[in-house]
Amino acid sequence: MMKSIRTFLVIVILSVICLSNFIAALQGYRDSLNAVDQIEEQQLMDKANTLNALFVHQSAIPKSVFSEDTHFQVWQNNRLLAKSNNLPEVLFIDLEEGFHLKSYGGHQWLLYGLGKEDAELTIVVAAKHRAYSSLTEEVLIRAILPIIWILPIIGILVWIVVNIGTKPMKQLANKLSSRGVNDFSPLKSDRYASELLPIISSLNGLFNRLSDAFERERRFSADAAHELRTPLAALKVNLHNLSKNQKDNETCLALKRTADRMEHCIEQLLSLNRVSLEADSSELVICELHGVAQEIIADIYAELAIKQQNVELVGGEARMRGRFSSMAILLRNLLDNASKYTPDHGAIRVTVSSTEGRVGLLVEDSGPGIPEEEYSRVFERFYRVGGDRSNSKVIGSGLGLSIVSDIVRIHEGQIRLSSSSELGGLAVEVSFPSISGALGDDAL
Repeated sequence: MMKSIRTFLVIVILSVICLSNFIAALQGYRDSLNAVDQIEEQQLMDKANTLNALFVHQSAIPKSVFSEDTHFQVWQNNRLLAKSNNLPEVLFIDLEEGFHLKSYGGHQWLLYGLGKEDAELTIVVAAKHRAYSSLTEEVLIRAILPIIWILPIIGILVWIVVNIGTKPMKQLANKLSSRGVNDFSPLKSDRYASELLPIISSLNGLFNRLSDAFERERRFSADAAHELRTPLAALKVNLHNLSKNQKDNETCLALKRTADRMEHCIEQLLSLNRVSLEADSSELVICELHGVAQEIIADIYAELAIKQQNVELVGGEARMRGRFSSMAILLRNLLDNASKYTPDHGAIRVTVSSTEGRVGLLVEDSGPGIPEEEYSRVFERFYRVGGDRSNSKVIGSGLGLSIVSDIVRIHEGQIRLSSSSELGGLAVEVSFPSISGALGDDAL
């Protein structure tokens, strides 16, 4: 199946031109041969009539009348009166009027007989059949060869014409590629050729459906934040009040852990939805990754202090083009994971680096790490190493690294898991394309 419409059109048009020229040349060759045959027949008839007139008037035969390639015999009452030098003294054909073909001397001859067997005078005139056919072929070849030589030029002209003809398709493609990710406005059909109107109509219908779906996603995010967070907050307040008056605190604590886990799962699901929406609607700005890391560490420092964990931020300014909120979610998830699985008094290190063309982020911890065979699976949604990790008593939903992976993919980055050579726990290494130049007004 040919994938290029332009290539297909050029090949088809050139094929049609070549086929048309071939058919025209073949028809011209046939017509030329028929014309040559008519000329030869007329010449033989004229020469036979000339011989007949000369013998009727008993005149001598001038040598200039008959060329060397024309032969004749003149018979009278079965007696040979005259002949050309190359013909035998026997009757060359049966005495019948009209044209005949005869092989003689290795050639095909066209003969014309004038008079009948009982006539007083019978004349036979012969000439090589299609003596001018080679000349006709040469003329046709000379007429066809320029067409063959000019085919590359015709191909280039056809390619140019096809490119001009398909230019509206290029313009439509450029128009679509230059659109913003959240631009679902319909295309104006009066700007395009009539052949593209069905495509424009289908695209406008698609844009309308996407706009509706995008709006439903937005409403879902807002509704979920309100409908899920509010009753869950009320549930936690009631559990806290109940635990003060309940003798069996273990049951209340178990319910509180379940509520905390539900709250964490809801927050992660909303984060996942928000990341997907921002990928479609938020414009990229210049993000300074080291500054983002400082803000996130400051936000969760109180949680780290409860476990007396030591957090270290290494590196300097590193700029990339991305979405600030997405980068904040990425760092928050990586640091939350590191804090959850790092024991009390453990260490967490965040390293931000910038090299030519890339911005790097490395988050290491001194926790138990992840077995190497599990590296590919931890990015799956709701997957947790060792099941629900009930023994570790760590609240989780199995969405953290999945969200991180989505953010990295949306920002055309790369992510790799390994074991930290210095801290002994998990090392998550992320890299993004960097930018050059000074920070603009849109930097964050």
